[in-house]
Amino acid sequence: MSKLSNLVGKSKTFTIGGIEMELKPRTLKDIDLIVDLADESKRAESLKKLITLTLKESIPDATDEEIAQVGFEHFKALSEAIVDVNGLSNTSTG
Repeated sequence: MSKLSNLVGKSKTFTIGGIEMELKPRTLKDIDLIVDLADESKRAESLKKLITLTLKESIPDATDEEIAQVGFEHFKALSEAIVDVNGLSNTSTG
């Protein structure tokens, strides 16, 4: 492996809706979804795709239909977990 292996994001474990899951950070291949979050007209679709991709990778046996049926009451926790695992928080440390 090259030096770039040090730049690979680290997974984190979250409990959402009573389910413990290891969420993996997105990579440069998904940068368009992150950039689209800044565009109000694309934000909803981008966030939906980010949540779907993240859940699919975390729970590989989950079907698209199961993911689509995740209750909206889990939206805030999922969104916050995705922000956290991807280091997208606006808060500064130190």
